[in-house]
Amino acid sequence: MKQGGHDMAPDGRQTGHVPTERARIVIVDDHAVVREGLERILAKCADIEVVGSASSGEEALNLAAALEPDLVLLDLSLPGMHGLDVLAALQRGEHRPRVVVLTVHDDDDIVLGAVRGGAQGYVLKNATRDELLAAVRKVAAGGQAFDEVVVRALLRGDQREVLRSLLTARELDILRLVATGQTNKEIAAGLFISSDTVKGHLETIYRKLGVSDRAHAVAVAIRNGLVA
Repeated sequence: MKQGGHDMAPDGRQTGHVPTERARIVIVDDHAVVREGLERILAKCADIEVVGSASSGEEALNLAAALEPDLVLLDLSLPGMHGLDVLAALQRGEHRPRVVVLTVHDDDDIVLGAVRGGAQGYVLKNATRDELLAAVRKVAAGGQAFDEVVVRALLRGDQREVLRSLLTARELDILRLVATGQTNKEIAAGLFISSDTVKGHLETIYRKLGVSDRAHAVAVAIRNGLVA
C-alpha cells in the first residue's frame, strides 16, 4: 500500500518512493565515462531526474540514505563492496529504493542472486538506449523489467522462487484463475477489471514464462508449484 508517497511493506517499512512527477535516480558505476554517459541519456528525459552518482558501493549506500531516491541504477562490478551486497544493504534500509541492475553479467548464479536480492529490473549493458529507458521507467512506476535473455536463463532451472519473483501478485492471481479454466471475461468480472486488462496481463505472463498460450502457462505454473 501507499503512504505519504511511498510504498509500504506489510511490516510498515518504506519500500521506495512512488514517483508522482519525475523519477529521482542515483547512478552507481565504477567507470566515470559510463556514469557520465548514463547521466547524459537520462538528463534528456523530462520524467527522470538524476540526483546523484556513485563509484563504489559504500558511496552508493551513503547517497541513497541521504537522498532517498526512487530508483538506483546499479552496476554489480564495483570496487570493494560487490553490487549484490549493495543491493542487499539497500533492501535492509528504512528507505528501500527500487533497483535496476545494469551489468555485463548474464550467468545464472549472478542473475538469480540479483532477483533473490530484490532487484526489480535486470538490464545488460548491451541494451539499447530505448531499452534502458523503458526498463527504468517501468521499474520507477512500480513494475518489473528483466532482460529476455536473463529470463530464459532463470527459467532453465525451473526455479519456483524465481518465477514468483518475476510474476506480480496480480499476475499470479490471474494465472491461478486461468488454471481453474476461467475465461478472460470471467476473470475480469471476478477481479473487477476489464477483459482487455486481463488480456494484457496474460501477454506479460506468457512473455515472462517463455510460453505462447494458456495451456503452456498453466503447465509451467503447475510444474513449479505456482498453482495447485
